[in-house]
Parts: sequence; C-alpha cells; structure tokens
Amino acid sequence: MQISRATNVLLAIAATFIIIAGMKAASSFIVPVILSIFVSIILSPLYFFFASSKIPFTKREIPDWLSIILVVVIAGFIFFVIGKLVGNSIQDFSNNLEDYQGALTTKLQALINSLTQLGLPIPENGLSENFSPGMIMNVSTSVLNGLGSLLSNTFLIVFTSIFILMEASVFSEKLHRAFPATDLGNSKAKDGTDQVIEKIKRYATIKSIVSLMTGAFISAWLWFFNVEYPFLWGLVAFMFNFIPNIGSIIAAVPAVLLAWLSPESTFATPILVAVGYLAVNFIVGNIVEPKFMGKGLGLSTLVVFLSLLFWGWVLGPVGMLLSVPLTIIVKIILDANEETRWIGIMLGDK
Repeated sequence: MQISRATNVLLAIAATFIIIAGMKAASSFIVPVILSIFVSIILSPLYFFFASSKIPFTKREIPDWLSIILVVVIAGFIFFVIGKLVGNSIQDFSNNLEDYQGALTTKLQALINSLTQLGLPIPENGLSENFSPGMIMNVSTSVLNGLGSLLSNTFLIVFTSIFILMEASVFSEKLHRAFPATDLGNSKAKDGTDQVIEKIKRYATIKSIVSLMTGAFISAWLWFFNVEYPFLWGLVAFMFNFIPNIGSIIAAVPAVLLAWLSPESTFATPILVAVGYLAVNFIVGNIVEPKFMGKGLGLSTLVVFLSLLFWGWVLGPVGMLLSVPLTIIVKIILDANEETRWIGIMLGDK
C-alpha cells in the first residue's frame, strides 16, 4: 500500500513533536550527553593528532590508550583551571546579590536626580513599575547558577567525551559493516556522511577557538579596569559568543553594571568597559570569525532568537547557550540532503 506525501508529512510532524516532548522530559539526562558530544568534537582534532603521531625517538605510533590519557590530562587541566578561576566567583556573586541590587537602586536614583536637575524630568513611578534593578541581577544569577551546575558535572562530561572519542575512531567502520546492503554501505553515502561530520567538527572547533579568544580578551580588559570577577565574565562571554548578534549584548550587561557600581569607578569606566565589549565582539565576530568559518553557516536573526527560545524551553538555561550550535548542526544536516536543502536555506542569513 502506497502512503501519500501528505500522510508522510503529518507522520514526520507527529514524530517531531514526540521527540521534542521526550527531550524536554529527559533534559536532565540529555544536557550532559549533548555537552559531552560537543566537547568530544572539540577534542577530536587533538586526539587524532596524538593517535597519528609517533613516539619521540622511535618509529612507533602512539597507541590509542596513550592518546586518550594525553587528551584526558590536557582536558582535565583546562577544566581544573576554569573551575579554580570561576567556581568561587559564582558563589560570591550570588551571595552579594542583595548588596548589588541596593547599590544599583541608589545609583539609578542619583542618575534620575541628576537628569531632573538638568531639566530632563523622569517619571520615577513609571520607571519603577516597568524597570526593576533586581530583575537584571536575578537574570544574571539564574544564568550563572545554570553555569555552576554545568561545572559541577565536569567530571561526568569529560569522561563521557573520552568514551565518545574512543568509539569515534571505529564507529564509521562498524556502521558500514553492520549495514552493508543499505545506502549506508555505498561509498557515495559514506562520503556524504563524512563531509557532514567534517563540517560539524570544523564549525565546533573554529567557533570554540574564536569564543575562547573573545573570553580571554574580555577577561584582560575587565581586569585592567578592576571590574570584579573578570575571569567569570570572560567565561560568560565565551559561552554567549555561541549566540550571534544578541549573545554579546547579554554577556556585557552584568559586567558593565558592576563597573558602574564599583566605588573606585569614574563616569568613564562603564563606558570604556562597554566600548571594550563592542570592539572585541566587532573584531572577532566580523573580521576573524568570517575569515576562518567561511560562508553558508550563518543563521538569520529571527532563527537565532527563535532557537534561543525553543532550546531554552526544551533544555533549560544550558539549552539557551547551546541553541545556535544545535541549530547550526541541524542546518548542516539539512543542507546535505537534496530534499531538505530548502529548509536549510530558509534557516540561513542570506
């Protein structure tokens, strides 16, 4: 019996909704797994570099088990340094939240009084009803708490990533041996699959390096101006750099506010901090990243915003940080298929 095209479309839509509902219900399990896959993609060039290298002063290749150990040591050291630098900062920021809210309220009141004296009356009641100083800090705290829970799963994420790397070296061969009589067994399908995987690896690696540059520059800039928790805000800039257009703005808000609230700051300090954010994100986002990333991997601003809402709803705060990478991966897969390429084009920025 032949099934009509409309029936196939309806079945695909129904299956999609079931998968989304399942992902939302199992988000506590899925988030660490997705992060592990993402980390393993980033670490894979390092692993394959060691696996294809030779032991110094010998002609023997480095065995897989030693390559894994080297990757574990390097990844563990990186996560240890990150945890040391920002672990306590998250807790301190949360504990001092009420003090920051009080200082922000005082600063805003002083700003309103200054503007009123200059002949620019501000409706204070309307401002207090529509804008709450604590709202900004509460949003920042909720994001940081999500980041803190993410850091608490570091051990699980790193070791899951290592097992994924161990499996990755033989998975392709196992897949084609398991399904030799299907489309997966022919060389054309294999080449297409390999190209998709290579594009995903390239995107994840380049985006991670570019985001790391952004976080390092932001940390150095904030440290220069004595803004509290510079390494924490550098990590936030690193994470939110995966969200184009609006991510850098969201990441800059708490750091600029802290620069404004600092007793040692002058009128120019928060302005210079904001200028630093703008300069770093402009240079990295508009010059460095496009040069290495290439064309065809951009998303429209509307898709970025909708993916932020969708993945945030499905997977929580961490889903918001992973929203664009996940959507980019979906776009790469859609672009690789003739029947679904039109969807990938509609998701793109051009």
